Amino acid sequence: MDERRRVLQIVGYSNSGKTTLLTRLIPLLEGTGLRVGVVKHDGGHDFEWDQPGKDTWRYREAGASLVAITSKTKTAMIEQRPLELPVLVQRLTEAGADLVLIEGFKREHFPKLVLLRRPEDEELLQSVSHLVGVVSWSADRKENVPCFHVDDVESIAKFVRERIQKDHPDEYKG
Repeated sequence: MDERRRVLQIVGYSNSGKTTLLTRLIPLLEGTGLRVGVVKHDGGHDFEWDQPGKDTWRYREAGASLVAITSKTKTAMIEQRPLELPVLVQRLTEAGADLVLIEGFKREHFPKLVLLRRPEDEELLQSVSHLVGVVSWSADRKENVPCFHVDDVESIAKFVRERIQKDHPDEYKG
């Protein structure tokens, strides 16, 4: 199977609706039996996932390079270093993701759905690589790739599933 079919970036400018689209898309894809992994790009901020004062935070503050926590229902690991996107995609795939959705990372070279909220956002179509579709807030778009209205999440989910199913139609029946 073409592994790139298992990865899809959702890119757009700030406040274009990327997170909202993903939170609507994920349950539809998971509901068809796909295990979905997600990578979020934190554009220059130093995110804090841990809670100050908690044990895992204290371990990181003490200098641990890697800290993991696990329970009966979930596991999390924090690394004190940045990782390249292909490494994150590989890790999520190795952890069992059938599909990795990526929010952001406009300059990476995975297949992309570009989200256009405003007319001035259209310049993004010229600056990204591997464009496979457009999701827009306007009703009609004429592009050389599939175009979807932002509220037509069912069609977007179908498009994503079909990209995965193209090489192995029996693998995912959703």
